[in-house]
Amino acid sequence: MSDQSQGPGWWQASDGKWYPPEQSPAPAGGPAGGGTPGATVEVGAALGYGWNKFVQYLGQIIIIVLIILGVNIAFQVISNVVAGGIGGTVGIIFSLLLTIVGLFISFLLAAGVIRAALAITRGETPEPAMLFQTDNLGPYIIGSLLVSLAIFIGFFALCIGALIVMFFTYFYGFYIIDRGVDGVTGIKESFNLVKDNVGTVLVYVIVATVLNVITCGLAFGVTYIAGAYVYRTLNGETVAA
Repeated sequence: MSDQSQGPGWWQASDGKWYPPEQSPAPAGGPAGGGTPGATVEVGAALGYGWNKFVQYLGQIIIIVLIILGVNIAFQVISNVVAGGIGGTVGIIFSLLLTIVGLFISFLLAAGVIRAALAITRGETPEPAMLFQTDNLGPYIIGSLLVSLAIFIGFFALCIGALIVMFFTYFYGFYIIDRGVDGVTGIKESFNLVKDNVGTVLVYVIVATVLNVITCGLAFGVTYIAGAYVYRTLNGETVAA
C-alpha cells in the first residue's frame, strides 16, 4: 500500500491508497469486466445486507442525507435569487455558470454516496466527509457525461435505448470510484459485468427501482449499499459482514 503509484499494475482503491498488482480485486489474468466466473449473488441477500447496514449506520446516513438535501436546497435558493435579480446578458452568464456548478455538485455528491457505500462493504464506517472527497472525481464526471449523452441519444429509440444504456452502465461509478479507472473503462467494465450476469442484475435493478419509487427515494441508502454488495460479490470479492 502506498500514497502514490509505484509502477505498472498498481491500482487506486476508493480509500485513496495505491495497491500492488497482486492485491488487485480484478480476476487474475485479465480485467475486472464480467466479474468472477461462478460468482453469484442473491438479490434478497443484497437488499437484506443493505437494510442491516443502513440500520447499523443510521446516524451517519441520516447526516449524509441531510447534507445532500441541504446543499440542493441552498443551491436552488441561490439559483432562484440570481435568476430573479439579474437580467440581460449578465443574468444569462450567471445562469450558465450556476448550471455548471450545479452539475459539478451533483456529480460530487453522487460519487460521495458511492464512496460511502463501498466503504461499508469494506467494513468501514461511512463518513459525511466522503461526500466531498475528490478522489477519482474527474474520471467519474467524464464517465457520467458520456453515460448521460448515451441516455439522451437512447431516448430517440422510443426510450428503450435509454433504459438499456442505464441498465448496462449501472455499475460504472462503482468501478471508477473503487478502482480508479478512467470513465470509458468504468463504462466498459460495467457493461461486461452486467452482460455476464443479466438475470441477476435485472432482478436487482427492478426491485431497487421499485423500492426507490414507492418510498419517494427514501430507500436510496439501502439500495446503494445493496448495489455495492452486488458489485463486490459478482466480482468475487469479500464483503465485510
